[in-house]
Amino acid sequence: MKVLSLHSLGHDSGVAYFEDGRLVHSMETERLTRWKHDHRIALALRYILSRPDVDADGIDLVAVSSPVRDSVLRIPDLDRAMAAVNSGAPHYRTTCDLLGRTVDCVIVTHEVSHAALALQYAGHPEGCLVLTNEGRGQISHSSLFRYAEGRLEWIETEPLPWYGTGFGWSAFGYLYGFGKGPSVAGKVMALGGYGQPSAAIREILEGIDDRILTDRALAERVGAELMTRPEFGADFQQRADCIASLQQMFTESVYAGLAKHIDAAGRDDVPLALGGGCALNVVANAHLRKRFNRDIAIPPACGDAGHPLGAGVYAQRFLYDRPVEPFGVYLNGQAETEEEIRGTIMAAALDPLPYEPDAAVRVLAGGGVVAMVGGPSESGPRALGNRSLLGSPDVAGMRERLSERLKEREWFRPLGAVMRTEDFRQRFPGEPPSPYMLFNYDVPEGLIPEARHVDGTSRLQTVSHDQNPRLHHLLAEFERATGTPALINTSLNARGRAIAHRAHDALLDFRERDVDLFVLGDLMAYNGGRARPPR
Repeated sequence: MKVLSLHSLGHDSGVAYFEDGRLVHSMETERLTRWKHDHRIALALRYILSRPDVDADGIDLVAVSSPVRDSVLRIPDLDRAMAAVNSGAPHYRTTCDLLGRTVDCVIVTHEVSHAALALQYAGHPEGCLVLTNEGRGQISHSSLFRYAEGRLEWIETEPLPWYGTGFGWSAFGYLYGFGKGPSVAGKVMALGGYGQPSAAIREILEGIDDRILTDRALAERVGAELMTRPEFGADFQQRADCIASLQQMFTESVYAGLAKHIDAAGRDDVPLALGGGCALNVVANAHLRKRFNRDIAIPPACGDAGHPLGAGVYAQRFLYDRPVEPFGVYLNGQAETEEEIRGTIMAAALDPLPYEPDAAVRVLAGGGVVAMVGGPSESGPRALGNRSLLGSPDVAGMRERLSERLKEREWFRPLGAVMRTEDFRQRFPGEPPSPYMLFNYDVPEGLIPEARHVDGTSRLQTVSHDQNPRLHHLLAEFERATGTPALINTSLNARGRAIAHRAHDALLDFRERDVDLFVLGDLMAYNGGRARPPR
């Protein structure tokens, strides 16, 4: 069975192609255009359909998450379909003329697509409880699902108060001048590490009516009133305390919403999975995992960028009874050829050299910065070694250099780090690993200081040899040379741009900036006139 799957309308559009239950290709539009959260689905669609191993004429099914861009799909009964979806139907079967011919089509409701992807990464354990949580879905901000006897049951909509959903993060991002958009919540969350929860702020926020989730005029009035109160002033510390309070309330409400259904299940070992953009909240994720005393499955593309995967998985598994093979994280596009990369390096007036791990270690140990591009790009917003900027967490000023100077991010935003899984187990005994950098950990003082947030935590990626052999080897050699078991790992993109897709993108962003070495596929290039480290 050949399935084309799309997220066609809204931010973070993308396309995936499955064949006989195997994910063959996936592409997030923003990687092609470098426009963060790009909605222009036609570009990703053209990319996928142009792959030589995609049988466009043989596609049996089109799966699409809601809402739907009709100008692309051309669904004859779209009004009826959306009426069903907006009434709570998990999906709607129809046809479309996307490919110049009539093809069977299934519209998968937004929340259901999130849940299906989370369940895919969980491995479909019986009784799994899935929470989807985001700024706004199709019919809810949060929803709960249960997987039982091969079925995905939608068991509750809006189980959480307003401050337990993505709405709260988006609202305060707007009130505090960060604007609107999918990236705002992550910036706001970073403020919480500098603050302390306040009982007074909590009392005010708990008193706000949940109707602000659906009543825009009420939400605007409440927001305006909040900004007149001294507790919500413009002072940085006041804002940090407010966000610390919101984080505490958010975490507790998510825990309570899940705990209620776990208690009702009558068993203590209910598997858990999270989907939707709020699953990027590493503070809450770590708290939930510790308090429930179990691992929690979260897709790396838990936000809307994961919809091409989620809609495709749902259609195949739950409508056609065709299981989908597990897939990991390096899913976007394909690796460039060595010839292509060599031409790109030479066009940038740099010298292409064979990649030498020892050379990269010398640069990093000497306080330099390495930009890495290799293989397909990561799925979702985290850099996990294939599109990364790397630096030593022991070099004073490295956080400022990478985050503020190179990427021009806000000064208060922390950086994460990557560590080999075996090193992680030695230093964090009993803690579950974090292959997709979706949990934070309490880090001892003195360990990886430039990747340690002001609150004493760090967002860690754990990497095994099987997951990423090149990054795993580099970490081993770096530790052997320096004694440091980790590297700062942040996404390979300049301010305002999506994560780099090609070697050209990395050079475009950082050729004229403070990067010392580019590692591009099996080649590398020292940047400009920078002195090469001695052998």
